[in-house]
Amino acid sequence: MFVKKIAFISLLSFAIVSVAQERNLKNIKKLTFGGDNAEAYFSPDSKNLTLQVTNKQFGVQCDQIYSLDLTQPITDFNNLKLVSTGKGRTTCSYFMPDGKHIIYASTHAANQACPAPPKPKDGKYLWPIYSEFEIYMADNKGQIVKQLTNSPGYDAEAVVSPDGKKIAFTSIRSGDLEIWTMDIDGTNLKQVTSGLGYDGGCFFSHDSKKLVFRSSRPKTAEEIKEYKDLLAENLVAPTNMEIYTCNVDGSDLKQITNLGKANWAPFFHPSDKKIIFSSNHHAVRGYDFQLYMINIDGTGLKQITWESEFNAFPMFSPDGKKLVFSSNRQGAPRETNVFIADWVDTDEAENIQTPNLKKHITYLASDALEGRLVGSKGEKLAATYIEQEFKKLKLKPYNNKYIHPFTYSYRTNPHDTISKGVEIKGHNVMAYIDNGAKNTIVIGAHYDHLGFNEHNNSTKPNSKGEIHNGADDNSSGVAGVLELARLYSQNKRKEKVNLIFALFSGEEDGLIGSKDMAETLKNYFPNVITMINMDMIGRLDDKKSLIVGGTGTSPLFPDLVEKNKPAGFGITQETTGIGPSDHTSFYLKDIPVLFLFTGTHQDYHKPSDDEDKINYYGVTNIVSYVNRLVDAIAEYDKVEFTKTKITSEKKMPKYKVTLGIMPDYTDHGDGLHVDGVTEGRPAQLAGIKEGDVITKIGDCEIKEVYSYMDCLGKINLGDVKEVNFIRNGKPMTVKVTF
Repeated sequence: MFVKKIAFISLLSFAIVSVAQERNLKNIKKLTFGGDNAEAYFSPDSKNLTLQVTNKQFGVQCDQIYSLDLTQPITDFNNLKLVSTGKGRTTCSYFMPDGKHIIYASTHAANQACPAPPKPKDGKYLWPIYSEFEIYMADNKGQIVKQLTNSPGYDAEAVVSPDGKKIAFTSIRSGDLEIWTMDIDGTNLKQVTSGLGYDGGCFFSHDSKKLVFRSSRPKTAEEIKEYKDLLAENLVAPTNMEIYTCNVDGSDLKQITNLGKANWAPFFHPSDKKIIFSSNHHAVRGYDFQLYMINIDGTGLKQITWESEFNAFPMFSPDGKKLVFSSNRQGAPRETNVFIADWVDTDEAENIQTPNLKKHITYLASDALEGRLVGSKGEKLAATYIEQEFKKLKLKPYNNKYIHPFTYSYRTNPHDTISKGVEIKGHNVMAYIDNGAKNTIVIGAHYDHLGFNEHNNSTKPNSKGEIHNGADDNSSGVAGVLELARLYSQNKRKEKVNLIFALFSGEEDGLIGSKDMAETLKNYFPNVITMINMDMIGRLDDKKSLIVGGTGTSPLFPDLVEKNKPAGFGITQETTGIGPSDHTSFYLKDIPVLFLFTGTHQDYHKPSDDEDKINYYGVTNIVSYVNRLVDAIAEYDKVEFTKTKITSEKKMPKYKVTLGIMPDYTDHGDGLHVDGVTEGRPAQLAGIKEGDVITKIGDCEIKEVYSYMDCLGKINLGDVKEVNFIRNGKPMTVKVTF
């Protein structure tokens, strides 16, 4: 990232727009209307559902089992048909092989009243493990024809194998919550799992050979104690669960997810090669469950739902054409309804591949490329690598060639105003996909970096001669461009726009390469409707903060940026088209721009910006985000360009002093977050550290980066000021000599 312009970033708060981007789901239809409706599962012929309902408006005080005929018009609660007794509490119903009987668990035999739900402990949400639950079979008229379990403690969560031979369920009969199987008539009981923890919510694969289930497996002494203490009270805390698979006999146990938080409600994709499940692993705060798909080897995580804050209990119809799930979309607050949708398997080529991103970043940020300084041997090696990748993908060379040289003069001594400087030859690498469209979108990033700090752009003192590998800045953005080039060249659909993939050099010396391209771009592609720039997308923080610049350069952008964002990400929209990277060159040619940036950090422009610090979860999600943005923008015949202004309060003030920190440019609203501290500068000498939040310098209040700059502008060399900051929630004050 071009350090000399980084102060131009401006920030904008905005209203949240909740719009889905759900490519796998078509013709979504609401099946229930009010109350709490969940765990809907298909009959073998796909014509009926069985589901769990609470609806106090209609006298259903706690969960009861109902069936729903999908062949009839569905308009209101009266379409539901009661299957359970209407007494006690029920859970987890499932059709038997004949489609005429339903199994479910119920407490009605022990107590006909609704058992009270547990209250949270220490703020933790808890699930009850009612010891009164036994598993029953009822006919489609609601008459119980058989009791399948009769043992002390919890027996519930029963499902039937597609071949009609087995029932799997969760039981505490062994002293822990394990998965068991029995024959379809209730005989031949066998324990499947045995690890300490809650194993439950299992489903069979379509070939009836495997089970997929959720599991909380406590590991530390503290976790084990908490689990056992809660279990003694017939409770579990479902806040830390992962997805597992095993054979029906319990062998070949595999942990599929390792995402943290609550991953649950898994179900096999019709191919049995993927698993759909609900997860809140992405959520930074609050309640947010979305559906995800993952390969059975744990790769290829993909978000399926985007709308609302709760999506769970997915089940494919036996023919694989429909998906039923529960969601709080399209309803009143605290209401959950059942939805059905046509399932559409999307092109596998359109899934962002994390291994590809890692391959590109690892090579480009290796010592072999010596920091990719513009004009160096390392830059040429990088250019050759990019060119070869474009050729592998059979992309067309931009203006008849992939590599486009440019020259400029550069003064390595910033105080030298007399000499012409040295002539440097850089190389842009560009290719395109010609879809025969009227409009074109440019997807770009710079690939040059600081080399051995020959041009004095390092933030580490006395670092000449050290390789600055620039993994985040900007191997991360280059990898994103190359992966999108692969996606768009190998997918099975034809986009509504032409696509240019542009990798620039000379960015660190002043956006030289992108300026060179932008000068003549409209001669070849007069209808460029957007330029999207990825610069430093590799260091997503634990709050999942992402800055998207340029949102004011077209009226379309604010809504598109918000509705397509990855789940759990906090987006700071910056309106200005002028920024610290290559999109500026295109904005100045009246082209709408977007700029994606995960923020500065303590390794920014230092030799320590290495590949092992890259957040690949972040890079993968951001590149997928750009994919969605490109597709969304491509739907518009015209993308209006709007000039933006840097308002007076956002202009970079003149100041004579430095604190010696790397600021976080995201507006957190509680002060200036310190991303890094430079050795030997005032902040470090006074004891300020990375992660501190500066709130005041002297009498000058600080809310974000711009008020910080304003405060610095009022300080003179040699001034001593008190600096107030927050560290780990505690206010602190130090004296700083500027």
